[in-house]
Amino acid sequence: MQRQFVAALATAIALAAEACNPDPADRITADGMMADVEVLAADSMEGRSPGSSGEARAVRYIAQRFQEIGLEPVGDSYFLPVELVGMQKDIERSSLTIRGPRGPLPLDNDRNITYWSTAEREVVDLANVPIVFVGYGVEAPEHDWDDFKGEDLSGKVLLFLNNDPPVEENGVELFGGPARTYYGRWTYKFEQAQEHGAAGAIVIHTTESASYLFSVIGNTGSRQVWQRTYRLDFLSWIDSTTSERIAASMGTSLTGLFEMAAQREFRPRDTGFRVTAHIETEIERVEAENVAGVIRGRDPTLADQYIVFTAHHDHLGMNPDLPGEDKIYNGALDNSLGVAGITAVAQAFAAATPRRSITIVSVTAEEGGLLGSSAFVENPPIPRSQIVANFNVDSPQVFGVTNDIAAIGIEMNTIGATFSTVAEEHGLTAKGDPNPNAGSFYRSDQVSFAKAGIPALYLQRGTEYVEPLRFDPDEYRQQHYHQVTDEIRPEWDLEGTARDLRILFETALRVANADDAPRWVPGHEFEEEWKALYGREP
Repeated sequence: MQRQFVAALATAIALAAEACNPDPADRITADGMMADVEVLAADSMEGRSPGSSGEARAVRYIAQRFQEIGLEPVGDSYFLPVELVGMQKDIERSSLTIRGPRGPLPLDNDRNITYWSTAEREVVDLANVPIVFVGYGVEAPEHDWDDFKGEDLSGKVLLFLNNDPPVEENGVELFGGPARTYYGRWTYKFEQAQEHGAAGAIVIHTTESASYLFSVIGNTGSRQVWQRTYRLDFLSWIDSTTSERIAASMGTSLTGLFEMAAQREFRPRDTGFRVTAHIETEIERVEAENVAGVIRGRDPTLADQYIVFTAHHDHLGMNPDLPGEDKIYNGALDNSLGVAGITAVAQAFAAATPRRSITIVSVTAEEGGLLGSSAFVENPPIPRSQIVANFNVDSPQVFGVTNDIAAIGIEMNTIGATFSTVAEEHGLTAKGDPNPNAGSFYRSDQVSFAKAGIPALYLQRGTEYVEPLRFDPDEYRQQHYHQVTDEIRPEWDLEGTARDLRILFETALRVANADDAPRWVPGHEFEEEWKALYGREP
């Protein structure tokens, strides 16, 4: 009887202790995240374009939430200014003609072609500039691959294929195979055009090579764009139907162009088409803001090391020229929900007393080219070498609970191994990139950290739903991605979002409390940067 009493007393004490010390992960809730999304994705935020009054309202709200949770400012303020150069084409005063041997192409602005200038000049004129097809436009010395063959292309407009060359030699894929590398990113193509002194660049869009519909980028020329690393007179995307006309005039087909460019002996080829363009651009220099707060670590020897959570709060703003009544890109999934997610993670960490410090950063200008996260990494408020890991949340799971969970980068560094372990302990299957051809690792803010050598992980969504969906989630995303219809919708079920964020929190907590900091797997493309950043021996 006495033993039973002692056992019962021990159980009661344990239950009381558990009640007094609830799991910090329980602070991550679906209702809490939905409350933040309802504010950030409201029409009053006007689509949160960087530097806009809508973004100003959004960052004030985010800073208020950080303060309520108990995050300290990283410096004197929660706000970290980011200087941006915005460029907006005057649609009415700009014009474009692409003329070939059989006359001009039938161009329909923002429907089969979109164009703009990043030259940072108010007026740009091109007259009969030759278009030269350069295949994939790749120069990869490690594969002895050169699409340019030393030809002088200065002053030309270069026509690129999207993606990497799909080349296999001796049973080995030279590039990433199904996984897109940076050579396959459209940003690389534009950078290559500048590197070769070109007047401009056109990227051929196909849904297969881009992994998204033309509508995703089809109105880029009518939106405000932000200066990146290339300043070119003329930039453009062109759809597959119009590209077929160019290929036919060259005596082949669009498929033929892809086949031609997949050969080592490929060299640039004049298309016979010429660009004449007049582009008027309004140039605006604005100050946008990242928002950052910190939870100080408890371990005197590790507290000066930081784990950084990121999610971008910016979206595409408003477009008064859109047909219909809705002119606001609310960006509910992309990425109000991501910001709500890292805010919920901050609430959990506020109760967790990690050994290392945790920095939560809501970044601006992701849609314009990862500019906010790049600014944070280039000029961090803490020494860069003291940032040991990055966890990024962008457009997470939104359709309910799954039996699996995914993260891009899971196989790239030791964070991925920890993530897999935590997932398995919760009875989940951990998976990597669900769509490697999309090159998603290079399309969100984690790559800004990775390029500096900092190990990073990018949360993704599972696909094995516990409750079968009555719609196709991929079709949903294609329909609403970067559209004014990205709003809180009846299909949403944030219980899965909350579960996934708890897994990510537990992963980060283990990383924060581990004796050793994360590292890239041996031979990874960012390992050398990691060694240089942290002073590790080669």
